[in-house]
Amino acid sequence: MITRILYNEEKEQYNSVATHPLQTWEWGDFQISQGHKVYRLGVFDEKKIVKAYSVSFHKLPKVNLSVGTILRGPDIDSDMIENITKIAKDENAIFVKFEPDVFSKIYNQNGLETDFKKNYDFPNLIVSPKVAFYPYSYIVDLTKSEDQILESMHPKTRYNIKLSNRHNVQIVEDTSERGFEIYLNLLFDTTKRQGFYLHTESYHRYLWKIMKPTGIPHIVMAKYNNQVLAAFMLFVYKDRLFYPYGASLDTNREVMAPTLLMWESIKLGKSLGCQSFDMWGNLGPDAKESEPGYGFHRFKQGFGGKLAQFVGTYDLVIDQPKYQIYNLVDKYRWKFLRLKANLFRR
Repeated sequence: MITRILYNEEKEQYNSVATHPLQTWEWGDFQISQGHKVYRLGVFDEKKIVKAYSVSFHKLPKVNLSVGTILRGPDIDSDMIENITKIAKDENAIFVKFEPDVFSKIYNQNGLETDFKKNYDFPNLIVSPKVAFYPYSYIVDLTKSEDQILESMHPKTRYNIKLSNRHNVQIVEDTSERGFEIYLNLLFDTTKRQGFYLHTESYHRYLWKIMKPTGIPHIVMAKYNNQVLAAFMLFVYKDRLFYPYGASLDTNREVMAPTLLMWESIKLGKSLGCQSFDMWGNLGPDAKESEPGYGFHRFKQGFGGKLAQFVGTYDLVIDQPKYQIYNLVDKYRWKFLRLKANLFRR
């Protein structure tokens, strides 16, 4: 096996083995548009590419240092650690964050169903004090029939789907510039109302500009009395459906528009040949009502998927003293951002 940095002409080969939207070549282009430096690496068995991944380096302001990330990449192995360490040193990185698209445990309604017993015992690789994405996600099996999926849902979720249909809520896909503008306005309205942190408008516009030609993003909306009450940006990649972004108005909640929109999203995924639906983030199996995000967790839980636990988030530490300083500064930075978001909410 040989691992090397890929050329632009090898884009198709790279995408042929990438398994997650955040690891596509185009997502790397999006990261570059945000001022980050991206390396795409391919693992070859003779002349055939068998594995690929991207590492993105984010420059830290006012210092000649960077931080690397490999988000939703393949399973970590010693070859990856060796190659990333070399590149990270060249980029004067403090550390590189790994968050593999790999499950460690699967839970069903009765508790733990499968434990894959993953273990990453590599030098300088430690469990990260901060995750990039939620370490859990509900996964809906789209190979089941619509009736089987409905049967696996919480009774209240099935009832709300029927209720929304009785209110004549309309579901449309509008993956156009107009649809994107409606979705984006709703997204920032939701963010301001609920007081959580979101990337800038420019970030989302670049994401749309670069990713739209790939066919990965799909915008779906729920309308009631000619008003859009909810909108999702879904990602479709190969045989997988994802729900990275969603927004809704705080009006006409009684018509249950988001619930019907999620059900129609599931049906859209099935029609496009997807085999699974990753809801992109949930709390753990022992989630408490008092936890932040519990409402979203419960909403997604109602659709009957199995709760998957990812292997976790790990930092490959290159410079230990600077790593400790970075984590301290980052902790207070996020406290400030949350405070700022809450102030704008008022």
